[in-house]
Amino acid sequence: MPGAWGCGAEPVHVDATPVRFGTPVPGELLARLTWRNRRGRTRRLKHVVDGRLENSVSLQGFYRLTPESAAEPAEVTAGAVSSR
Repeated sequence: MPGAWGCGAEPVHVDATPVRFGTPVPGELLARLTWRNRRGRTRRLKHVVDGRLENSVSLQGFYRLTPESAAEPAEVTAGAVSSR
């Protein structure tokens, strides 16, 4: 049981690509993305209407992009980084 001062955990800094919210994601890509949880169960985003994510509730939880789906956003973000 953690004491009054917490569990003693410390943040860890990792060098990575900064998160940018100005990079547009093609709407057809949103409908194709497939996510998998640690039990191996897969799903797609819900609430994608006409290429727009209408509700972010399907992004909640602990899911990871499948390897097949991860390549496409990587291409989108690589183009955005190289054009800066």
